[in-house]
Amino acid sequence: MVSVLLNVLLPIAVVVAIGYTLRRVFPLDQGSLNRVMIYGLSPALIFVSLLRANLTGSGALQMIALSVGLVALMGATTLALAWPLGLRGGDLSAMLLVSLFMNSGNYGLPAARFAFGEEGFTQALFFFIAQSIMAQTLGVAVAAAGGAAGHDRVLREALRRMVRMPQIYAVMAALLIRATGFDLTAADGLAGGLFNGVALLSEAALPLMLVILGMQLGTGVPIEQPGLVALATGLRLVISPALAYGLGLALGLHGMSLAVGVMLGGMPTAVNTAILAIEFDCRPTLVVGTVVASSLASLLTLTVLLGLLHG
Repeated sequence: MVSVLLNVLLPIAVVVAIGYTLRRVFPLDQGSLNRVMIYGLSPALIFVSLLRANLTGSGALQMIALSVGLVALMGATTLALAWPLGLRGGDLSAMLLVSLFMNSGNYGLPAARFAFGEEGFTQALFFFIAQSIMAQTLGVAVAAAGGAAGHDRVLREALRRMVRMPQIYAVMAALLIRATGFDLTAADGLAGGLFNGVALLSEAALPLMLVILGMQLGTGVPIEQPGLVALATGLRLVISPALAYGLGLALGLHGMSLAVGVMLGGMPTAVNTAILAIEFDCRPTLVVGTVVASSLASLLTLTVLLGLLHG
C-alpha cells in the first residue's frame, strides 16, 4: 500500500496541491480554465486516445456497460437508504447527485494511467465518456428535480447540454475516421501534421485536469449537514467500488479491466455536480461539501483499494 501511495497517488497529490496553492495565492479565473478543458483539451484527449486505442473485442462495451450499470445500482442503493432516513425533495436529489456521479475524469484518468499504464488509461476513457454523457443529461434532471425548475426547463437544459458536449463529437469523429480504415496516427503531410497538433494539445489534458481539481478544492467550503456528507462520502468511496466489483464480474470483466472499473467506481464525487447543484439550487452546500470531503478522504480509501487490486 505504501508503494501505491508513493507511485500512484503522490504524483497526483503533488499536481493537485499546486492547483490548490495557486488558487489560494492568486485570483485565477477558474471558469476560463474549465472552458479550456471542456472545449479544447478534453475532446482532443478523447479523439487522440480513441484513434490510438485497440478497440478489438468487447472491452470497450463492457466498460461502458459498467459505467451505466453502476449509476443504476448506486441510484437504487441511495433510494433504498434515503427512504427510512426520511430524505425527500432537495436532500434526496442532492444525495443522488453526489452518489451517482464520480470524478472519473479529472481524477480517474490520471490515476488510471499511473496505476495501470496506457492500456488501463484507455479502458478508463470509455468509462469516463459514458459518465460524462450521463452527468450532463441524467445529472441535469436529478438536480432540477430537487430545485425549482419546471419539467420543460429540465428537458430543454438536458438537450442543450448534450448537443453542446464536444466530447460526443470527438468520439464520433474518431470512430468515423477508424471506420474508413485510414490510419491517421501514422499519416504524413497535412493529415499527419494536423493529427500531431491535436495530439500535442491532448498531452496537456491530464495535468491540467489535476490542477483544476486542486483549484476547485482551494475555494474553501465549510462542511454543513455533516451526517449526510459522511453518508454520501461512504456511498461514493466504499459502497460504489464494492458494487462495481460485483457488476464487473457479472459483465465478464477480469484482470486489469476489472481493476480499472473498480478503481473508477471508488472515485470521489464529480466536481461538476456542484455546478449543477448551484445552478438549480439543489442543496448546493451539501453537494459541494461532499465533493470536498470525498476528494480528501479518497487519498486514504484509494490507497487501500489500489493496494487490494494490485495485491
